[in-house]
Amino acid sequence: MDAEQKDTTQFFLDSWLAEAVHRCSSFLHSANKPFSFDDDFHRRRMFEEHYALTATVMGVRFAKQLVHHTPKELKESLESFIIATQDAVDVRDMREHSDEYFLGRGRKKEEFFKGSGQGVQCDMSSSVQNENGYMLGNLIAMEAVRDECQALLQYIRDNA
Repeated sequence: MDAEQKDTTQFFLDSWLAEAVHRCSSFLHSANKPFSFDDDFHRRRMFEEHYALTATVMGVRFAKQLVHHTPKELKESLESFIIATQDAVDVRDMREHSDEYFLGRGRKKEEFFKGSGQGVQCDMSSSVQNENGYMLGNLIAMEAVRDECQALLQYIRDNA
């Protein structure tokens, strides 16, 4: 990766991380509003979750491109981010292909359904709020996604 490619990759990484933080923060700000079919947030809720996950996945993709072309400290931060957001990547991927999973197909079909800990079966398209946060697919809290994206974004901006 030459210097121009590295700069471009870092620009996109920064941009997608900022978008993921914005999307997650905006979503979490509205998540506990009283339910109303007239409220645009409630009509668009699943799309907003998907956009937050997609922005996160794009951040992961650019982090993976950059990880082997950076100084040790940034490399460690990138690797930590990639590992910490793996569940978000899985939820997004399964939601993207939920049409296949609902028909019993898909590469990770045995992982599509997760128990919620309350005797309720959840799938990757489900969301539930519990003591761990706003859980996407009962696998990762949106708060954790936001915090991981924010931490990497802050590190990059502080050390650019």
